[in-house]
Amino acid sequence: MTDEITHFPENVQKLLADARLPTEQLKPVYYELTIGEHFPDDSIRLMEVNSALIEELDKNQKLVIRGTHDDFATLCTSDQIFEMKTAETSNTLLLASPLDSSLSNKENGCVSLKVIQTERVLFWNRDERILQVNSILHAKYELTPCVPKLRRIRQLLEENPYRGRFDDDDENSLARKITVNDLKNEVQASDQAIDAYLKKLNAITVDGHLRLLDFDFRTKLIEYILSLISIHDWSKDDIPIDKCASEMKEMCPKSVAKQFLEQIGTISTEGNSIALNAITISIHYALDLLRNLEKMKLSEFMTCWRECVPSEFSIDLEQLKGYVIHSEDTIAYIDMDTLSEKPDERLKSLFTRKNLWTLAELEPFLTSLTTSSAEFNSLLTMHTRSIIKDGQKHYVPKYS
Repeated sequence: MTDEITHFPENVQKLLADARLPTEQLKPVYYELTIGEHFPDDSIRLMEVNSALIEELDKNQKLVIRGTHDDFATLCTSDQIFEMKTAETSNTLLLASPLDSSLSNKENGCVSLKVIQTERVLFWNRDERILQVNSILHAKYELTPCVPKLRRIRQLLEENPYRGRFDDDDENSLARKITVNDLKNEVQASDQAIDAYLKKLNAITVDGHLRLLDFDFRTKLIEYILSLISIHDWSKDDIPIDKCASEMKEMCPKSVAKQFLEQIGTISTEGNSIALNAITISIHYALDLLRNLEKMKLSEFMTCWRECVPSEFSIDLEQLKGYVIHSEDTIAYIDMDTLSEKPDERLKSLFTRKNLWTLAELEPFLTSLTTSSAEFNSLLTMHTRSIIKDGQKHYVPKYS
């Protein structure tokens, strides 16, 4: 035992020796900690976070826990989401706060404090702060990255779809009115993921509330816009937003018309016109043909699709990735939000619809289940095996 350790009282020397602590790293001072009046404070929890979350907290001054009473707790930042899990620790954790140093009485390198309760704890540290123990913990929260739970947004908004100016009758007026803040209180997802999903759903705002346009009503709006283009001889790349929205007033309010125009087109630099997005229009008509059918002959579908879409807009099956499953003979619509959120069940469902998949075909249906490329590759390895057919890699179920 070094000369330095002799500065410690005998009981502390024994404790250090039993714990095999390197005494050269310790200052010859020990602290007798005060146990707080309200010990133990059970309202306190510990959570282990990384440096990125600390930076997020410094920047935005908050981290948000989201979910309903039936959900597991998730910690959400502006662009990330973590599942919170309780993990027991092998060591007892003491949470302490500084006390007024005037309460101390240093003698021979010892800090002696009055003990408020009968229990006492010995603590040594390089810091010379005087501490009061407020809580004792045997567990902490660990954060695991997880995928956002977004389909609840669609479920909520589909309860009250918007069908036009005269659609808000007494029945619809009783439906729950959803706001962005409602979603950010209930949905287990980051702000960024919620905003992106609302954009994907083509949600609009009506009187401050989020609504989904009824699919058939969207079809009517597209056809009406195409007829206005023909009547006024407008270019599909230069449609005047204000004038077009005014002409749609019999179908919906001008504010709704403008939002819809922005969904199906690209706004000009000046902000007063849009260019129709050919792919958006093409996808809509493809889904209109397929969404109420179990499947359709591929050749028949391509003919009908070509007839629906304006002749100057190209059509390509590549546009429908993540929306359909097709083979050499047939094509079928698949609603991703109806697939299981469990990887094994989703893959089983996909392989019952089609036995042989390329990576490009599978990827859109699986990326929402994983948080990284490594996790995605692990998912494929666990549930599929690859084969080569006609010189191209395909995936089949690992266990038939």
